[in-house]
Amino acid sequence: MKQISKLDYPFSKRPPDGGTIEVETNVFWLRMPLPIALNHINLWLLEGNEGWTIVDSGMATKESKAIWNNIFTESLKKKPVEEILITHMHLDHSGLAGWLASKWNIEPHFTEKEFLETVKINNGMSNDQQRIYLDYYKKCGYDEEAQLHFIERAKYRQSLITKLSNSFQGLNDQQTVKLSDGLWKVIIAQGHSPSHACLFSEEKNIFICGDVLLPRITPNVSVNPVYPDGNPLKEWLDSLKNIKQKIPEDVLVLPSHGYPYKGAHARIETILKNHHDKLNKIYENIDEPKTVVELFSVLFESKINKHNIVLAVGETMSHLNYLVAESKLSKSIDKNGLYSFSRA
Repeated sequence: MKQISKLDYPFSKRPPDGGTIEVETNVFWLRMPLPIALNHINLWLLEGNEGWTIVDSGMATKESKAIWNNIFTESLKKKPVEEILITHMHLDHSGLAGWLASKWNIEPHFTEKEFLETVKINNGMSNDQQRIYLDYYKKCGYDEEAQLHFIERAKYRQSLITKLSNSFQGLNDQQTVKLSDGLWKVIIAQGHSPSHACLFSEEKNIFICGDVLLPRITPNVSVNPVYPDGNPLKEWLDSLKNIKQKIPEDVLVLPSHGYPYKGAHARIETILKNHHDKLNKIYENIDEPKTVVELFSVLFESKINKHNIVLAVGETMSHLNYLVAESKLSKSIDKNGLYSFSRA
């Protein structure tokens, strides 16, 4: 098989917001608008003889619901939705899972960890949880404005998700699931979220990757404040290496953001290199003890403010914790109560 050195984009045009394109026989690309800076998500509709499978849902907005209702009326060829599968818990993927499941009276497919995390978002953050998160963010250098914005952000997140039922259909790594007449192998990736489900069809040579193999950007890999010493970046890098062994180079990758493409192995190698470059850059810049916020300029070109500090802190900490786990850095609390990192 010829190695693909750069990404190949088979589709020169994308669907309009709320519209669909058939990317392969019985596999449709639906572009759903989002009310955030990342202004869209790609959702996938799988057609079978008797009905349809929906992969991911979009956020719980009036616009998204209206688009779905139009799809149900105009695009399903009078066949029902049989299955709903959610790749992971982030709101652009899971926000309307409960609404869709209720509308079609079916249990959605989730991995267990992703379902439980989605339920947590449904239930809102308790005062104790809020204290744990704010204590962590203070140690990372949050100022008072950023702390207040975090609280408001947590409340806003709840408005973008609909209530899930108490039951779901489980997904496990290497499981084969039947979705609208097709067989798809589940491949789990960790790091971006706890147990992100990707789907590979050997018959169609298609890989529905969720956020894992985006063509132009890389997903955020963050330390969970509940587990401040966690090493999600190692999980992420290990997952990418595992995926490379499980899918062919010429597979058609269907990402949640951006255009479908071919060149999965090349993309994986680029992502791995980018993270290792960041790790080296951080290490080289810690010639004296540094706090998390002091390292933002090493990793990010854009200005960090209250709107993006959650992602910036999470991404920076994941690289720092990786270096600590590799015994290259040591981690402590400085005189101001902030995390401080030094060369080991």
